[in-house]
Amino acid sequence: MKLSIINKFTAVMLLLIIFAGCNDILEDVEPPTSVSGELVLTTEDGVNALRSRLYSIMRANSGFTTQYMVAPSAFTDETRARTGATRYVNLNVAVGTSGTAHLSAAGSVYGLINVANHMISGVEDGVVPAEVLNRYKGEAYVLRAFAMHTLVRAWGYEPGNYGQGPESNWDKGIIIRTEPTLDVADADNRPRSSVEEAYAQIIQDLEQARTLLAGYNDNNTYVTEAFAVGLLARVHLYAGNWAEAASLAQEAINISGRTLETSESGVAGMFFETQGGHPEALFKIVVDPNTEPIAGSNVNEGLAAFTSSQWVSQVPTQKVLDLYNEGDYRREHWYQPCFNSQQGTPVGGCEDVNEPGVSTNKWNGDKGNLADDIPYMRVAELYLIWAEAAAKAANSPSAGAEPLQALKDARNAGSIPSEALANIDAFEDEILNERIRELIVEGHRFWDLKRLGRDIRHPDGSIKMFADSYRILAPIGASARAVNPLLEENPVYN
Repeated sequence: MKLSIINKFTAVMLLLIIFAGCNDILEDVEPPTSVSGELVLTTEDGVNALRSRLYSIMRANSGFTTQYMVAPSAFTDETRARTGATRYVNLNVAVGTSGTAHLSAAGSVYGLINVANHMISGVEDGVVPAEVLNRYKGEAYVLRAFAMHTLVRAWGYEPGNYGQGPESNWDKGIIIRTEPTLDVADADNRPRSSVEEAYAQIIQDLEQARTLLAGYNDNNTYVTEAFAVGLLARVHLYAGNWAEAASLAQEAINISGRTLETSESGVAGMFFETQGGHPEALFKIVVDPNTEPIAGSNVNEGLAAFTSSQWVSQVPTQKVLDLYNEGDYRREHWYQPCFNSQQGTPVGGCEDVNEPGVSTNKWNGDKGNLADDIPYMRVAELYLIWAEAAAKAANSPSAGAEPLQALKDARNAGSIPSEALANIDAFEDEILNERIRELIVEGHRFWDLKRLGRDIRHPDGSIKMFADSYRILAPIGASARAVNPLLEENPVYN
């Protein structure tokens, strides 16, 4: 029997209240994503509110904001805390298991998955026009896939890398949840799926999404078709499916209608909302500086607070700065002298990390109140995926040279070094260096090293963590396993 109109409205309001406060409840437990009875949304306002929640839950959680963007740099050789700063110092030094634990955010991940599940299977036909509902479902499929990939790369090895760690054939991934729930009691205990099963679900979701989102590329403040295809390219890159990744990256570039910024002024202002406004972004979260704090507080958790405008904690290492050629627009404009814009005073201690004493100003809070919009994929990343995957698919660096050189040309970065074209290993080294130059503090460095089986190193080149260390994977944690006894811990942690 269907719910009465009153009960339906109550269910919708309860749903939104639960979603609004679920992080504190779910942070340390394996969250619920199944339901004993179908939730039916029967008002257009309710469906639109659910759609808005898909995006606001990302903005409101550090697992998709500061932790997502800055932590992978802090954990590797891209950034270090200036003298006197404390933010992410634990990642810089990787004490005990605290490092990789902070690269996992199960609570926010499953919170987003649960919201997406409601949109995908909890909305009754006819509540909104079918075309609108299909678009909303497409967005939900993409964000569910995005959330699952965020977690499976933290908890598991990439497909084909199972022998990398301390236990051979360790193929455990995540718990897959595709049904919605309103109550913790409705969640059943189940074991982790395999990595292969998780990737299959992620790819299935993205293939479904690209069909539902076909033609929706005009507004990158919502999930677009291009982002769905671009994310599919990224997932295939992680899975080692080189031909698919290269083809999909090109397709995403083409359907996005977006191009690389090629002028000095365009590159200089592309991350500033008051100038470029992320013209290369396939999808970005727009943050209202007056009403929408990032992860609870722009001052404490905002991207700018960590990197440029408040605490100026994580600053680029000299290794990073040394990778740029003279005249590279990025080196000239993506870094600035360390300065606390809130207090209007210079910040000391940066010169202990890099010689000129600069911070990265990709995130600088220029919207006001230390707020930044957050781009989750840019056209530049797709050129890098295309270059790497095409070269590996053909087992020839020359196959990936065109897209890599196109990116370099756009940034006035010179030619590909001849030694980088000598063999695939040398080309991969150059791709990794270009990903540092282009994608610093955009959430990639640790995951790039992990997916390629590379050791994690300090800026001076010394080993921080071997590629086969058990700590490459994030721990699940005792509290989550206490809730679900079928949830198996990663090797060695238990």
